[in-house]
Amino acid sequence: MPRKKRSTKSRIIKAAWNLFYKNGYDNTTVEDIIALSKTSKGTFYHYFKGKEALLNTLSYLFDEKYEELASTVDPNLSAYDKLLYFNHELFNMIETSIDVSLLACLYSSQLITKDRQSLLESGRYYFTWLTETITEAIESGEFKGTSTPQELLKIYAMYERALLYDWALCKGNYSLTAYSDKLLPHVLRQFAEGFSPTVRS
Repeated sequence: MPRKKRSTKSRIIKAAWNLFYKNGYDNTTVEDIIALSKTSKGTFYHYFKGKEALLNTLSYLFDEKYEELASTVDPNLSAYDKLLYFNHELFNMIETSIDVSLLACLYSSQLITKDRQSLLESGRYYFTWLTETITEAIESGEFKGTSTPQELLKIYAMYERALLYDWALCKGNYSLTAYSDKLLPHVLRQFAEGFSPTVRS
């Protein structure tokens, strides 16, 4: 399947986070972003009020990575293997191209913002793909039906957010990708084996 042409907005976001990682947020100017994304000042301000507005676009970058992976992944892979693969590739992208201090800023802002919480927006491609994948796994019997797709989606998304938060809290002093590669199989095995009913006291 041919890759679709990257949109102008996407080019700006990609260029911005590339520069934030290489030069630091404070040392990156709007002019730098315009030059790298090969756009114009008018085009930049059509999409964003300023450099600060780009800090809330990380979820867009994550979703774009998921779309890229979804267009190339082997459809015959099990849901278990797809989730391992997507997590590994996303976390590797974060670890090698996202400034950990900016990731910490994003998580902090999501806790106090009165505006939309971009990481939790249900319409994101991230949630759409996960819901479809988990639902298919339950219907095929790969994941036990002791939980609903929405319950497993919540657990999976919480797992990823928790690891990203801890990695940011620890200032990136361990390998995010390697740690998740060891931990995630335990979570997914529980999806396959099913969760025991809640014991009421």
